[in-house]
Amino acid sequence: MSSVYWLARSGIAVVGRTPRRVRNGLAATVTSASYLGWRSKRLVTQENMAKVLGLPASDSRVRRAALSSWSNYGRTAASLICLPYLDMLDIDARTQDLTQGMTWTECVRSAMAPGKGVIITTGHFGSWDLAGAIAARHVPLSAIADTFKDPRLNNLLQGHRREKSVDIIPVSSAVRRVMQELVASRAVAIVIDRPVPRERGVEVTFFGHKTYVPVGSAALSVRSGAPIMPGYVWYAPNNRYYIRAFPPMFPNAASSHPERKREMRRLAQYMFACQEEVVRQCPTQWFMFRRFWPAEAEVPGAEATEAMAA
Repeated sequence: MSSVYWLARSGIAVVGRTPRRVRNGLAATVTSASYLGWRSKRLVTQENMAKVLGLPASDSRVRRAALSSWSNYGRTAASLICLPYLDMLDIDARTQDLTQGMTWTECVRSAMAPGKGVIITTGHFGSWDLAGAIAARHVPLSAIADTFKDPRLNNLLQGHRREKSVDIIPVSSAVRRVMQELVASRAVAIVIDRPVPRERGVEVTFFGHKTYVPVGSAALSVRSGAPIMPGYVWYAPNNRYYIRAFPPMFPNAASSHPERKREMRRLAQYMFACQEEVVRQCPTQWFMFRRFWPAEAEVPGAEATEAMAA
């Protein structure tokens, strides 16, 4: 067996039994040091945070927020490692529902009512693994996830999610499996905020700027008739959590290619309008360490002024 597997297996057991404050502090120290020592990632994080805050990338507030994002990511990474040790009843007791007009569980029931399943979209924000663990206690849930090359390591880490009743769909076989899950009236969770080249994505406006994101979630919705329901879980003060779901958006019937294309763009824009709302509430819990917006010279119709530094 690989040394990485054994290191992960023994490390998880140790970290899982370490007091929360200690493990979060250690993890935040490691990720903050990575930010300070990794110049290219530091600059990209600052560029992304500048768009979110509406400030120049050189502004000290942008730099502080970018560092805080990496520090907070340490806590999120630690929570994945410790997922098997979390008491979900305790998590529920420390979670405040910020869903507007109804509870988040009512949102889920509304989405599931037609019997076509639901596509729950989320982002690299707060704790998406904790969000899945919470949702899986109320609805049969599968999640699309990247896999690890080492099968033993993959089974170990994905097993943590399965222990919380979250079935895993590998990216390599996602389309077929997702359609099967939706036909069976299950929920499928997808992390949507992955920047892609223009030719491979759908255009959305996010924080007032054009970018390109995967079309998969919207395409699956149009194909299956399942609604899109954005949902997020993030950290609140005093070791508490916030949860927020958004009303499900049902796809309109589309018979022609242009109609399907317009409908997919409408659904994609809704997903990112919802994500923008939660990121505005807590920018330093958005963990985007790749350039999310193309340089201005790469945006169709934009003047080729200056490309943002890599």
